[in-house]
Amino acid sequence: MDSTGAGLSALVPALMNRPRYNEDGHTANHLFIPWWGHKAQANKELDFPRGYHFELGGRFSEPGAYVGGNLQGYGPALKQQVRANYGAYVSFALRGEMLPNEHCYMDIDPEVKDKWGIPVARFHWQWADHELKQVAHGLKTAKAILETMGAEVGELPTAEEAIKKGGEIIHEVGTTRMGSSSADSVTNQWGQTWDCPNLFVMDGGVFASNPHKNCTLTIMTLAMRNSNWLAKQLTAGAI
Repeated sequence: MDSTGAGLSALVPALMNRPRYNEDGHTANHLFIPWWGHKAQANKELDFPRGYHFELGGRFSEPGAYVGGNLQGYGPALKQQVRANYGAYVSFALRGEMLPNEHCYMDIDPEVKDKWGIPVARFHWQWADHELKQVAHGLKTAKAILETMGAEVGELPTAEEAIKKGGEIIHEVGTTRMGSSSADSVTNQWGQTWDCPNLFVMDGGVFASNPHKNCTLTIMTLAMRNSNWLAKQLTAGAI
């Protein structure tokens, strides 16, 4: 699993030609709007489960070639347009929860082997209808917010066009999920594999689903918790 990802940005006229000042204090920090649709889902008003958040972007950042947007012309008039647009864009980056689906799994490649002759792992991937509906909802919401701010957004891309590729958001988790039984999981609650008692999974592989928030802190917490349990087992001679 990965986090869903999509984005939408637009020029906000009210921010054009504003006084210049140092806004480097906010760069890529996760200033975000958390999921607000719990009641709507409880009332069955949405066509997808779980949720997403928006990470907000804007400011006087270090100018790049894109700073003026899609402008035409040259000379002083073009330069003035670029200066007016600088710092006037607001962006919404969607990050949402992905649920496991039957099309996303890992198996052993029947043909490809590494340089030692060992068959390699093969990953299969596909966004489900849940994620596509989630992104479509997010795009419409971001557009509504930007238009309320006075921006002209235009026609939205389809969810299939807007959603990022699997692995692009780099919140990869799953494939060795934890659980209470070897019938439907790879490890127990401590990350200890059912089939090999002295093998522990201490990374994001044990996740049973992928929340819309970054998974790093949860991975670190589970690793600390599981390592503490493992140390006690070793001390007691149980492993």
